[in-house]
Amino acid sequence: MKQLGDFETNTDILVKKEYCKKLYSGFMQAQALANIGHWELDLVEDTLYWSDEVYRIFGFEPQEFDATYEAFLDHIHPEDREMVNDAYVKSLHEKRGYHIEHRIVRKDGSVGFVEERCEHEFGSDGKPKRSIGTVHDITEKKLAENELFLASTLFKKMNDGVMITDTAQRIIIVNAAFSKMSGYEPEEIIGKTPNIMSSGWHDKNFYQELWKSINADGQWSGEVIDRRKDGELYTAQLNIIAIYNNKDELTNYISIVNDISEKKQKETLIHNLAYFDSLTELPNRVLFQERVSRKIPSLKRSGKKMALLFIDMDNFKNINDTFGHFTGDRFLIEVAKVIKNLLREQDTLARLGGDEFATVIEDIDSLVDVASIAQKIIDIFAKPLKIEDKEFYTGASVGISIYPDDARSYEELVKAADTAMYQVKEAGKNGYKFYTQTMNEKVTQRMHIENDLRCAIEKDELFLEYQPKVNIVTKSVYGMEALVRWNHTTKGVIRPDEFIPISEETGQILLLGLWVAKRAIYDTKMLHDEGKRVIVSINVSSKQLNDASFVDDICAITDEIGLERDFIELEITETHIMKNVDKALQILNELHKRGFLLSIDDFGTGYSSLNYLKKLPTKTIKIDRSFVLDIDKNPHDRSIVAAIIAMANSLGKDVIAEGSETREHVEALRLLECSKVQGYYFSKPLKIEQFKEFIADFKYDAI
Repeated sequence: MKQLGDFETNTDILVKKEYCKKLYSGFMQAQALANIGHWELDLVEDTLYWSDEVYRIFGFEPQEFDATYEAFLDHIHPEDREMVNDAYVKSLHEKRGYHIEHRIVRKDGSVGFVEERCEHEFGSDGKPKRSIGTVHDITEKKLAENELFLASTLFKKMNDGVMITDTAQRIIIVNAAFSKMSGYEPEEIIGKTPNIMSSGWHDKNFYQELWKSINADGQWSGEVIDRRKDGELYTAQLNIIAIYNNKDELTNYISIVNDISEKKQKETLIHNLAYFDSLTELPNRVLFQERVSRKIPSLKRSGKKMALLFIDMDNFKNINDTFGHFTGDRFLIEVAKVIKNLLREQDTLARLGGDEFATVIEDIDSLVDVASIAQKIIDIFAKPLKIEDKEFYTGASVGISIYPDDARSYEELVKAADTAMYQVKEAGKNGYKFYTQTMNEKVTQRMHIENDLRCAIEKDELFLEYQPKVNIVTKSVYGMEALVRWNHTTKGVIRPDEFIPISEETGQILLLGLWVAKRAIYDTKMLHDEGKRVIVSINVSSKQLNDASFVDDICAITDEIGLERDFIELEITETHIMKNVDKALQILNELHKRGFLLSIDDFGTGYSSLNYLKKLPTKTIKIDRSFVLDIDKNPHDRSIVAAIIAMANSLGKDVIAEGSETREHVEALRLLECSKVQGYYFSKPLKIEQFKEFIADFKYDAI
């Protein structure tokens, strides 16, 4: 095979040129790939040659550059120009090559970094003839090195602690700030996991949520309580970041930690000074107002009540004046402890100033309970308080206001309670009063009813009456509603609207409701045995629905008496259902499953969702009497009743209208195709023996 120098013919010469051209092209491509260009400086002719890659590195086109050594120096960074020139001149003088790194300024003004190497060619006379060199673009390398240097410096110098772990959470490196914060030197924890610093303060759920956030979002930020090497606990602001490479593969976790213990202590101190009484450590007036005001919106939504008690210590001034302020302070501290021990954990007790205290009783079920708490406070101070071997006799005057009965804002509640407290003072101290005298009388009356109701069943004071339910199409009595009555031995008849709400507030409705159910089911079974197969309707309260044993208890009663459950209709008011729809659905479905009939009572008086209504397993909808009373006179009421009937029909449910007191009412309902009615037109509620006679004698002439 011929060598490159062996070509002789014209064809060989052409092949040789083409070969050289390809060789040069490949050489240029190699330079471009390596970011390395070359140059030659003819020192005899004073001409400078740059390869294409050198032009690219400097950002020029060949025709744009005056290729001289001086022009080359012009594009060296001004701060590096003298260094580069000195290095070149020195290498010529010492007849050796040189290697240097320096900055350049490109055509667009940007700064780059290059690495230069140079060798010289000398003549026989020892004078330099030519310099040959390479230029290597190392800008990216330099920038990366600079970033690495900055990151390393930041890592070492930053005040926040930094810990880097691998994917298995083994510690790879920590900075000086982390060691100072935790007390661990790097060699003590590298290779271990961060669990070494765990305080045990956080539970399993905390860490599950932490890692859930990291896995989903790539980071987590929050406060943690860790333990130093010496065992001391400290609060830290922790940020954990997951690091991924360019292949989206997890490589490391970086934790940035800031010790905020001192900050938290200062925040706590400032908070305590602003919101707590320094003497008793109770909430002060500011925090008390904040808590009460924050509670009011939720009470508006729920319709629940709240009591505010304003407590003023009787004769405290005498203790202060006689024994001094130090003893007076000790007395107030003891008073705070005594009152707090009487209250529930969720109730707030505050010291408003001097010897004035206040407490708020949330979610009250009965005003009787509020009166009971007030009396306990008074009773506890009937005994002497012992301080420093001395016994101090005092008393307490308590004023009570109720949200929303007396006021609807914090300021008004306090004013009302304060007014009531001064009424106690004027009446001789050492007692309690509600804001209004009317309420005092009402509470007293309720207390008597509550107490007497507990014994009403045992004394056989309760009895049932039944109001007939009539089908005006079949002209028959098909059912009856059981209504409880109370004939007090000394007070006579007590209306249901007086004792039923109290029984619900106090929880006595559970026992009362079962008594009613048992009595009504027994009477209905007796009617069935006599051939009168009617349906009995029994009212059920929300308290009963929320009682875990209600379903089993009423099933046990039916099993004991032996009445088929499809003759027992349980009536639940719309309002009770909507208080807790999901819970009501669960219980009603269970009752339906057990075979009971279900009815929505007082329909239209509350707010119900059609979406929930269609899910209720109720057989019957009872139209409230308020819509029936004027049905023959008021077109709006007639339209409402018509709409309820149409809706019930579309849902496949029966309709009964209560409050049908006149022939005109019944006629209007008949025209609206409501076949089932209940009301005084046919009969008032009757005792069971009278009900039997009513069925036997019932006649209805259709209109």
